[in-house]
Amino acid sequence: MIFRKEASILLCLLLFLWPSCEISKSSSFKGWRLVDRLTLDHIKESPLSHSSAQRLEESFYPPSSSPLEDEGVGENPYHLKRKLKLGGRDLNVTFAPPQSRYCFSLGYPEGTLLEFGTGIIREKRPKNKKSVGKGKKEEEVLFLITLEIEGREEIIYQKHMELESSSKKHLLSTHNLSLPYHSRKARLSFITRGSQSSLGFWFNPVLYTPSKKKPNVILISLDTLRADHLGCYGYERNTTPHIDSFSSQSALFSNVYTSSPWTLPSHVSLLTSLFGVHHQVYNEDEKMDPSMVTLADVLRQESYFCSAFTGGALVSALYGFSKGFDSYRQTARGFWRKDAAEDVGQKACHWLERNKEKNFFLFLHTYQPHNPYSSPSPYRSLFLSDDPEWKSIDLLHHLGGKKGVFKALSPRERRNIINLYDGEIRYTDEKLVYPVLEKLKELGLYEQTLIVLTSDHGEEFYDHKGWEHGHTLYDELLKVPLIIKFPQGRFAGEKIDSIVRLVDIMPTLLEELGIPYSDYELDGRSLIPFLEGKESQDRVFLADKGDNIVGSHIPQKISMNKGSKKLILNQEFNLQEKNFFTFPPPAVEPVEIYDLDKDPEEKQNIADQNSTLAHQIIKAINDLYEEAKKRKKFKAQIDKETEEQLKALGYIR
Repeated sequence: MIFRKEASILLCLLLFLWPSCEISKSSSFKGWRLVDRLTLDHIKESPLSHSSAQRLEESFYPPSSSPLEDEGVGENPYHLKRKLKLGGRDLNVTFAPPQSRYCFSLGYPEGTLLEFGTGIIREKRPKNKKSVGKGKKEEEVLFLITLEIEGREEIIYQKHMELESSSKKHLLSTHNLSLPYHSRKARLSFITRGSQSSLGFWFNPVLYTPSKKKPNVILISLDTLRADHLGCYGYERNTTPHIDSFSSQSALFSNVYTSSPWTLPSHVSLLTSLFGVHHQVYNEDEKMDPSMVTLADVLRQESYFCSAFTGGALVSALYGFSKGFDSYRQTARGFWRKDAAEDVGQKACHWLERNKEKNFFLFLHTYQPHNPYSSPSPYRSLFLSDDPEWKSIDLLHHLGGKKGVFKALSPRERRNIINLYDGEIRYTDEKLVYPVLEKLKELGLYEQTLIVLTSDHGEEFYDHKGWEHGHTLYDELLKVPLIIKFPQGRFAGEKIDSIVRLVDIMPTLLEELGIPYSDYELDGRSLIPFLEGKESQDRVFLADKGDNIVGSHIPQKISMNKGSKKLILNQEFNLQEKNFFTFPPPAVEPVEIYDLDKDPEEKQNIADQNSTLAHQIIKAINDLYEEAKKRKKFKAQIDKETEEQLKALGYIR
């Protein structure tokens, strides 16, 4: 049996081509990104073109940036195309140290808009970094955009930017221009003048025509939300009135399995449609292989504008999650903010207002249901008894950290904790989900938008003698909600009871959007056949957790099903691991099998009576792990803020 074998899969990358440069007035114009189109031929001036500058180019850029690896970017002359971390966001930028001039000949239809940002950054660089070229004044740039039509060139934008205060580390300004239309041929130039040492850049210049022909896409991940605590999944409490209403207009999947019981690997699976055995992100210091294709990668190449608002930490860009996104924002202290869901909801609504005329993919994530359970009033008290032990709680701290996750609490204390958790859910329902749905309706976008609401994993409240998540593979951690609203009300009210997987979300979205994906090696499959009545059998899920992840001292576990029969493999604790815990972990057999139809709470292990079935599933697991090819490990450079959050939560040592 193979437990620790590292593995990967080969990905077939599909190159999507942009529309032709010659575009007639009546033709469809999907979009045009400077960062994708820029080649060496388009660079007419650059201080980096000098031989001495070329030797400096690797060390010229700020440490907060890295070469852009999004799909479709193409060649990267002088490493100008980069991801830049700026004020809590990862941005796709093209650096343009003065004196730079990037010129493009192209055609565009009437009504085309040019959206872009201009920015300069001050950042301490290593001592060996030098200025390439001479500027007039430190940290000063003049940005110019010119448009030449039929031999006549005019300036359509100019802005002088200067970091006047020594306390300011950057400036960023965004703009939207309507381009004058005269002929099928034009020459667009992006120019910078002034001080090269100021590190001027263009933020994602894009040409597009307002269009509502393609469905927009919104993916909402509510961290740590177990499925059986939603009203539409049968919960007796009114925790999710707005999600329940939304579910009546959507397709609801009642048996959905995630691929991991904790945040980082589960979100990698969500955004790549790969099981852990194939993406190989198991530990808190590992990040996504840049060669892996993400949902945002594919949609971006289909001219979707891809943006994200997340709680950061384990969903930070430093783990590779910003790949494919034009802008990826993470909230500071997203774990700890009592109003984290409301913050994401407000930012999402503002973003929708500004981007309503585009075809967009918006990814929203909040930690709000996650420990600590401390939502704002009156939500924290909504389900509390008259005399609660706690009106808010940091459960992991109360238990004494990871050492205390198996500590027994009284029934009264357990109810108190669940009551606070349910308050978190209600707060998220009202302050994130409801405002976003209402904003879409207000903007006239709701009907045409493909909306997915799900979670990465659940939460345990001593269901199997433990608390929180990441330590077992029982259903309270693996079963997550999945609600999909299709455009124009398709499949509204449909309920699918068959077992499906979180990795099925990406191919479902791509099929609904008419985007080919057969060339990508995905573990998931579209769910539309279930909705069309063409499929009904349970799918096979794979869930696993690495050995001693996030300092848990819990050995590796793997789970797979055959129909409603679920198997869990438990690697044995060694003495050192057992001695780590203040309260001993519950004894479990190396092999567990549960009949989920007859025993949904997984209390009766029937492995001894089903040895043939056990051998069949274990063989399937071993075959899968043996066939998976090794993937190079990529280490995440965890920044100080994220490290502090993870340490405070007991996720890293």
